[in-house]
Amino acid sequence: MITIEEAKRLVKRALLSNIVSEKRNLAITPLISGKHGIGKSAMMKSIAEELGGVCITVEGGTLKEGEITGLPYQYRDENGSTKFRFLPYYAVERVQNEEKRIFEAAGGTADGSSALEGGENRWARNFLTPQERLDALKSGAVRPVIIFIDEINRTENTVYKELMNILLTRSVNGYQFPWWVLFVGAMNPSTQNSIYATNEMDPAQLDRFLKIKVGENASQWLKYGRAAGISPDILRFIKENPKCLSSSSRDLEDEEKPTPSPRGWDMVDTLLKSEPMLRCFFTEKENTPKIVEKDMKALVSAKLGSSASTMFFASLVSQARALAPEELFADDAGLTKSMPLLERMSAAKKVQTCDLLLAYLKENLEFMMLNREQFAVAKEQLALLVRALDSSTRLLFAQNIAAVSTDDGNSMIELLFDVFESDLIGMLDLSDQTRRLIEESK
Repeated sequence: MITIEEAKRLVKRALLSNIVSEKRNLAITPLISGKHGIGKSAMMKSIAEELGGVCITVEGGTLKEGEITGLPYQYRDENGSTKFRFLPYYAVERVQNEEKRIFEAAGGTADGSSALEGGENRWARNFLTPQERLDALKSGAVRPVIIFIDEINRTENTVYKELMNILLTRSVNGYQFPWWVLFVGAMNPSTQNSIYATNEMDPAQLDRFLKIKVGENASQWLKYGRAAGISPDILRFIKENPKCLSSSSRDLEDEEKPTPSPRGWDMVDTLLKSEPMLRCFFTEKENTPKIVEKDMKALVSAKLGSSASTMFFASLVSQARALAPEELFADDAGLTKSMPLLERMSAAKKVQTCDLLLAYLKENLEFMMLNREQFAVAKEQLALLVRALDSSTRLLFAQNIAAVSTDDGNSMIELLFDVFESDLIGMLDLSDQTRRLIEESK
């Protein structure tokens, strides 16, 4: 579980990556998940202060429909025609006022019309290059605004939809927020076992966020307590009884696990590319290779899951690469070219090779069986590969094959049972019919 201090660095890195990213249709929006009272709001205010900006907190649970998007009012224009505008929510109005100030300070001339009029934001200056944006932040010419929407999943259904739209589109009623407005959402744990009264996010919605799960840490809280002047009696008790700091009930935990997606990999690309450009916003200690590597691994894991993250970072340091199925089957029956590569592979690369083979066989196995001679060679090649694996990887590969059917619906393990050794087959959960076929084939 990520502590609040670690989460602060991760959220700050994620927010700043939007400043230098040129992917206009892909924003990285942190979504902080953690139990009530853990310090999410205080963390966001601290990040805003470090960046020389402000944090505007929107309490999602107290909003009513229409408040966040603004309320419509009727007026007559200079020609006497009846028109409608939206009275902006206070957070939007504050952003507009600051936006106008920055626009005029940069030499622009703002007329008296509202920035909300029409679908174009005439004051945003979103045309600035990444370096110009960084320079504006570092010099203080632009003070970033963090709009922190707390308890987003404890709102009325209509308000929930409005907030999600703002977080994901960075716009409201046709008004596009300027580049220096950064968005963060926070939610209480939301699972089937959770005791919080929450709205459920579907996988497509969650995929648009970078969800960071935060947990409490007794030593960090004690440090905070000493700085905040909390009673020494309380501090001493928590130090001696750290389990009493917060409830350990599983009903209060977020057990949802992140999974990879194409959008997720796109976000990871942004996070990794932006890190070197943003070091001026972090301390010398935070920029040490050890901390940076730790943070990048935590961010990638938060977006793609620990398995994909571990395999990805292992691939960066591995001297060997995964073996493509086409290479394996293009080799001779003794795998003369492939075997030296297999022997040099790390365990992660061997698992990756097996995963690639599984996907390839699922799609092509029946086609390969049309040529008996070539299929016999392919099975010899697979048998050699299996014997080159360590026992745990071999078992994992066999279990995966046993659980998968070909695209035509045939059991893959029944088509390839003679590839695996009998002792390995005995460890698999197979049907009696399949096991009998295997034994009869020996």
